[in-house]
Amino acid sequence: MFGLFHHWLTVRRRRALLAQQPPAFWEEWLPETVTWYAGWPREIQTKLARNMQIFIAEKRWEGCNGLTVNDEMKFLIAAQAALMLTGVEDYCFEEITTILLYPRQFRRKANDGLLEWYEWRSGEAWARGPIVLAWEDLMEGLAEHQNLVVHELAHHIDGLNGSMSGQPWFPDRTTQEQWERVSQAGLRQLRSDIEAGKETFLDPYAATSRAEYFAVASETFFEMPRDLRAIHPDLYRLLTMIYRVDPAEWR
Repeated sequence: MFGLFHHWLTVRRRRALLAQQPPAFWEEWLPETVTWYAGWPREIQTKLARNMQIFIAEKRWEGCNGLTVNDEMKFLIAAQAALMLTGVEDYCFEEITTILLYPRQFRRKANDGLLEWYEWRSGEAWARGPIVLAWEDLMEGLAEHQNLVVHELAHHIDGLNGSMSGQPWFPDRTTQEQWERVSQAGLRQLRSDIEAGKETFLDPYAATSRAEYFAVASETFFEMPRDLRAIHPDLYRLLTMIYRVDPAEWR
């Protein structure tokens, strides 16, 4: 009963929010912020802006290590997050309540079950939130068609089924098995190409693990969809089923 009431409140709140027009400067900023935005169909542009309004309003934004989070930062992060929501309805990463933003890479303790060490990170994701981002790396990555926001949110989506293992949820067993086959073969080939000194289309960081393979593939799906479709068609097809969009056809 409480769940239904909460859903009703959410729908009502969002309806009131979307009755307001987005800030006028968004029309100027979006083509400069989101890859290929200017060539998209109008309905996709409108869906993106609506999801941005919800994402900005519903998340708690916190600056860390002295960083002050301003409207431009919220706009840019929300624009990348909204990309991933263009194929779904009535969902806006509800499990994530907080976005933590650092000015640059932050240090975290890591372990392998036996040893512990500290490492510098650009981002961090948890299945139930928060999402942690390094602003400097986020901006530098976008200039190179790398998308830290999509990367970390892909980890979050991956973890919704219980573990961040590079095995996102599919509605049927056949497709799930296809993903297992395609992603594992792709990861093996990527590692082989790296070892042989070959240039790879996917960022070599994808070879780190199955989870990173999925996250990097998700970045590439939204940043360079036509290239990904041409080079890794099976991987691209399965990602269209996860995100329920075909961004290669938006232009």
